[in-house]
Amino acid sequence: MPRNSEAFFLFLFIFVTYFIFIHFMSCKKVVDIVIVGSGIAGCTLAWQWILNGKSVILISDVEKGSSAVAAGVYNPTILKRFTSVWKSAQQLEVLNSFYPLVEQITGIPLLHPINILRRFHDNKETKTWVKKSYKEDLKDFMSSDIVHRDIYGIDAPFNFGLVTQTGWLDTIGFMNASLDYLKSQSSLILESFDFDELSHHKDHICYKEWKAGKIIFAEGFKLRSNPYFKDLPLQGNKGEVLTIKVPGLKLDHIIKSSVFLMPYSNDLFWVGATYSREDLTDNSTETAKEFLTSRLERFLTLAYEVIDHKHGIRPTTIDRRPFIGAHRDYKNYYVFNGMGSRAVLIAPWAAQNLYDTMYNDAVINEEMNVDRCFN
Repeated sequence: MPRNSEAFFLFLFIFVTYFIFIHFMSCKKVVDIVIVGSGIAGCTLAWQWILNGKSVILISDVEKGSSAVAAGVYNPTILKRFTSVWKSAQQLEVLNSFYPLVEQITGIPLLHPINILRRFHDNKETKTWVKKSYKEDLKDFMSSDIVHRDIYGIDAPFNFGLVTQTGWLDTIGFMNASLDYLKSQSSLILESFDFDELSHHKDHICYKEWKAGKIIFAEGFKLRSNPYFKDLPLQGNKGEVLTIKVPGLKLDHIIKSSVFLMPYSNDLFWVGATYSREDLTDNSTETAKEFLTSRLERFLTLAYEVIDHKHGIRPTTIDRRPFIGAHRDYKNYYVFNGMGSRAVLIAPWAAQNLYDTMYNDAVINEEMNVDRCFN
């Protein structure tokens, strides 16, 4: 072989080796998915991938978001108007299989089924309840039988309506258990996400030393600072909740009146929640506290002590449907947001839908698909 041919192939070998080396150094750790955010949405996404045998990297600065103050109540009905939650039956089916699987892996009890008693304000509400309870989308959840029950410390002269297939998720326990598990698998990066380190490619993304097929942003209200999805019409809805101590109160149901009263442990109960789109300041307010306590005292007759007062800003949407799907131009960048106050219920179902679109030739539910914001 002529010398110039040998030189050419030597040059080609060095060039290819160098190119492979540079590519390897820039993206040397390969996973199936990168997830940004560690609230209920982000942790649920991570588990959806893990339970399907996929590898994950979750990136979070672990700053407090709305998930950190959520009581975690899941309820397939809207008890202010006696209507059903959108797709509630499908969401409950996934919820009841998803969280127990997480419990099995972590060894931590997280899901607490408990029925809700809706306190009636007058006889008109009672009649409306009975009528609505026979509707096709409500009959599996709302009992048509009025509950006549004396509960020490609860004033309910017009009795209760019973809602079944309800309960609460220990949201703090769920997020902590999720992060602990991810850390044990070397799948957790505790840092603020640096968008300058993110690069988009035809069939993958790179973030620092990581390479993945796709990246999903589940940042909650912080999405408004995301350069790729900040133009989505995400709204903030501030919620405030109280933890109270009520010696002598024994509840085996959640009480829903103008506010929820939910038993946690021993003499501790959760009271909530407020909803404000105007005040999005990062602090708890006396106004919200006064609202919650005044509504509570309409039916709680026992003395109580406020133990804690928390707040968070929920990510909500105008049409009350999440934002799920890919960016218009960066097809490997996905958003998973806008769960609002029902993240515990909707997130497992929505995460399953998103997973199936990526791996099982499904399509994103059209009412959740982020494409609706660009049509």
